[in-house]
Amino acid sequence: MHAKQKVAKCVVVGDPMLRNDRAEHADMMVESFQGIKTEQLHTVIEKRNLGGPETVFIHVGTNDLRTTKNFDFVVEDVYALVATAVRKLPNCRLVLCGVL
Repeated sequence: MHAKQKVAKCVVVGDPMLRNDRAEHADMMVESFQGIKTEQLHTVIEKRNLGGPETVFIHVGTNDLRTTKNFDFVVEDVYALVATAVRKLPNCRLVLCGVL
């Protein structure tokens, strides 16, 4: 028998500064990745089953700007990430946090 997976109302994905939020919110799923860049987070959102949350917070961009100083490239990657999230999670509210 499989354990029933808890459905999170809110999913937070991004870098590890988000990892401690989990303790405060029982209906929140936090997926944090050390040093993750926008392109890598794009792959995570594309391939992971995030369920059907009401809200998804995406925190991204800081690590990208550490390795490239070209803000336009970072913005292009963020747009692609958001487009994928909208396509994969059409019924949830997306909140983009980070370097804008």
